Amino acid sequence: MNNKIVVLGGVAALLSAGAVAQSSAQVYGVIDVGYVHFRAADKKVMNTIDNGMNQPSRIGFRGTEDLGNGLKAVFVLEYNIAPDQNSGIGDAASRTRFTGTQARQQYVGLSSGAYGTVVAGRLQTAGFDFACTYNPVAGGAFNVTDRMKAATIVVCGNGGRRDNAVAWNSPSFAGFSFAVNHARLTETAGTTNKNDASANLLSVSYVNAGLRLGAVYSKMEMRDTAADDDVREYGLGAIYDFGVLKTFAMYQNWKVDGQSSDSKWALGVAVPFLERNTVKLAYGQNRIRSGGLSNADAQAWSVAYNYDLSKRTQLYAGWTHLSNERNATTAFASDYVVGNGANGDLLAFGVSHKF
Repeated sequence: MNNKIVVLGGVAALLSAGAVAQSSAQVYGVIDVGYVHFRAADKKVMNTIDNGMNQPSRIGFRGTEDLGNGLKAVFVLEYNIAPDQNSGIGDAASRTRFTGTQARQQYVGLSSGAYGTVVAGRLQTAGFDFACTYNPVAGGAFNVTDRMKAATIVVCGNGGRRDNAVAWNSPSFAGFSFAVNHARLTETAGTTNKNDASANLLSVSYVNAGLRLGAVYSKMEMRDTAADDDVREYGLGAIYDFGVLKTFAMYQNWKVDGQSSDSKWALGVAVPFLERNTVKLAYGQNRIRSGGLSNADAQAWSVAYNYDLSKRTQLYAGWTHLSNERNATTAFASDYVVGNGANGDLLAFGVSHKF
């Protein structure tokens, strides 16, 4: 009898251990701090220590639970942090100059290998994913495409994130994958029935060996504005990995109803050498015609260098140059402002660590 009790107790312990093993949670993040020298042609100069220059500093919590039959529950809670400031997780001061937000993404959902993943919450949209993918210097201060205008939601930054959102991401079918996003842009009832703005996005990507192609389309129905002007955007991108180098290309178009369209494009390359070293080059231009503007274009180029001390720790240095036409308002960030018709340069170097 005692032996049976021991055996049954051991089976219960094994079952309990199996149940625990089916659920997991992880803390992850990036700490990026560096020195910055900024100079604009209109005599603005700044020297400072900043964060998120190479990649945004963040802390996140993610987890899964195996529900059986190939179905999993998933969640992510991810927040910007500012390790160069006296701020904590969720503090207003944790917003960085280049990301401008506190919560990066917060969602819960279900995932299936056969049917894809459905999540809801504050999401990094298909527009965010596109803009961060087809650019070798995306995500930090050296990102030439985020310096450019001609985008609202197809942005590798705060604009590409949306509250009150739901998304479906498909599994891969012969190299093809799809994403569908929907976000509510208003949460309160207005005095008229116009207070019901929303955004819808659709993206498709194809991956085969060293080739990656992508397209994204978004429509923001701005029913909470007096003019009811919808905003439409689309983007096309390509990456090809030759082994000795990786090339990047992207094009985006932005249009408000009743206005001329704006556009931007960028080319880039990433060249690894001597095992731990990578040089990245990028060049981008934008064409602003909305609102009847002229002489409002801008261009930017970047060169960045990364040295991998390990798989998680990286040294970096980079230089980005921005040139505005007479009516152009492009700036690096809120504290790194370049005047109309002026040039600006941003030089940064530092260290980033993933955990």
